[in-house]
Amino acid sequence: MTSRTYSFAVLGNAVVDGISHVDDSVLERFNLRKGDSNTLSHAQMMELSNTITVEHFRAGGAGANTAYTLAKLGSRVAFLGQIGNDPTGRFFIEDMLAAGVTLTPASNTVRTTDIFTLLTSDGMRTMVQCLPPAPSSDDSWVDDRLIEQSEHLIIEAYIAGSHPAAADYAAKLCSSSGTRLIISLASPRAVQASLPVLTDILITHTPLVIGNEKEWNILISGNDARTASKLEMLERVITRSGNGAAYHAANKGAVIDSPTQPIPSPTDLTGAGNAFAAGFLHVFTGGGSPQLALKQGHQLGRAVVLQLGPRLSSFPEVDLPHSD
Repeated sequence: MTSRTYSFAVLGNAVVDGISHVDDSVLERFNLRKGDSNTLSHAQMMELSNTITVEHFRAGGAGANTAYTLAKLGSRVAFLGQIGNDPTGRFFIEDMLAAGVTLTPASNTVRTTDIFTLLTSDGMRTMVQCLPPAPSSDDSWVDDRLIEQSEHLIIEAYIAGSHPAAADYAAKLCSSSGTRLIISLASPRAVQASLPVLTDILITHTPLVIGNEKEWNILISGNDARTASKLEMLERVITRSGNGAAYHAANKGAVIDSPTQPIPSPTDLTGAGNAFAAGFLHVFTGGGSPQLALKQGHQLGRAVVLQLGPRLSSFPEVDLPHSD
């Protein structure tokens, strides 16, 4: 592949989390499922925002977290997302720019996604956001130039569900521009919500897939046997929720397994998969072996779960491919 401006472009959601400590009575008042992801109407979100005190904001989003970490590792990264020209959008932009990520411009016509993370005294984290809009058919915001100037494009599964036309357009652009496509399964909810669109992209474009075993199993079980058999031929990296990961070569080739010891007392599991993905992809796409890439993914995932929040403030040393 000829030299390009960016190692990675990432198509994802721009998200800002508002962190607040609350009593259980707040969860009961708004009928929130403790420790789970919840949605409220706009009016209810406004009422909740007037009830709680946001102690600090934190930029997030599955794809954005991966983009941030890749940039901090030294990869050249561009992020494509719908970022509003609002206070939370400006916070998101400042955080990503500080890491060295190139961003698509903020827009006055969209609203940056904000999510409340409610922490109770038992350490449980309850997520709350507005009811999502209907899937969008608008793909005009996808920046062709950034994708064409990138060696790889990562699409998070959330985008396939919320912006199916944009995800499909970006995947097709990869095929025409020679950009290598990578799909991040992101979360079980994301896979379930985007299943038909996601499956079509995977079968049509045969990308590298990265996700955990629960997400992968939802993808396989949600399709008929013939489609599932085709999906099993894809090159993929599947993690096992703290118990290691495995790289599967395309067309049912070699399987490289990398077990790990579970962490007895994790501080915060949020973002561990995003950090793992960044560590793996930074090394693997740079020419490192699957074994070395899995090792670096584990190092970053472990570092994340031992801290509060999905983005590392300091990084364990990442070996370069020539060290293998």
